[in-house]
Amino acid sequence: MQAYQYQKKGLALIFLAKKFFVLKVGDRVPTVTEMINESELSRGTIQAGLELMKADGAISTISKGHLGSFLVAQDQDKLLSYLDYRNVVCAMPLPYTKHYEGLGTGLYKAFKNQKLGLNVAYVNGSVNRLEGLQRNRYDFIIVSALTADYLAEHHDVDVVGIMPEGSYVSQHVIVYKGDQDFKMRDGLRIGIDSHSLDYKLMTNKILEKHKVELVESPYNQIVQRIVAGEIDAAIWNLDEVKSKNYPLGYQMIKDPMVKRASRAAILCAKGNGFVKRVIGDYVDFKEVTAIQKQVISGEVLPEY
Repeated sequence: MQAYQYQKKGLALIFLAKKFFVLKVGDRVPTVTEMINESELSRGTIQAGLELMKADGAISTISKGHLGSFLVAQDQDKLLSYLDYRNVVCAMPLPYTKHYEGLGTGLYKAFKNQKLGLNVAYVNGSVNRLEGLQRNRYDFIIVSALTADYLAEHHDVDVVGIMPEGSYVSQHVIVYKGDQDFKMRDGLRIGIDSHSLDYKLMTNKILEKHKVELVESPYNQIVQRIVAGEIDAAIWNLDEVKSKNYPLGYQMIKDPMVKRASRAAILCAKGNGFVKRVIGDYVDFKEVTAIQKQVISGEVLPEY
């Protein structure tokens, strides 16, 4: 029983620490009832956590009668000390291009010397990253803005921010075997990895006027399958085509979706004010993309 109560108290402190970290001095403090409803913890557990945090000097509040209680002072270091880990976890694509290396480096440097650290998990496929976010394995994930638009509409996620064009990839193109005179037409076998939503969305849009066979294939096998003649073409990341000198030809895609898919976006679970505050305080998108460009040009070594 004591262990159970201790666990509940720990959960309350983590919940309250994140809640008060988001608040600014002068903000109204949510009522105990509001915090009970949000956390699904008992009144006694929440009240005990509040009293402990006040006694520790992590927060100070003042009651203004029917107006409620307001935050007078907060010690962010003490608030963060209640967390089980003093870091946040981000999931992004594997750093197999300079763009992703640069993006990872920019994010890593944004959290350097901050009160919270950053752990990065490298996971291919936006669907896989979304699943990790939904299971609370990650605090936020990196996807393309095109994918972010779709996920925000169909899942309980919030878009924290969107970076400039070219921050996710330089461009997506249609790739095919290099010795072919390629033209999009009916009857082609088109490779698609449905775990990568941006590729799926672009493929379906670009091919809507053609009757083709969609062939499911892991992203990392598509080039080999084109070269082997198992599929005829696919949408691919131009950065990877150029950097690895694949024996492929490519065509530019004339669709606004391509520009949207070139922008990096940050997603968090819907209503996660803690992550939004952390990103807002720590991550300067202009600085991140400036570092990314330096990594791409070779001025700065990747660090992630």
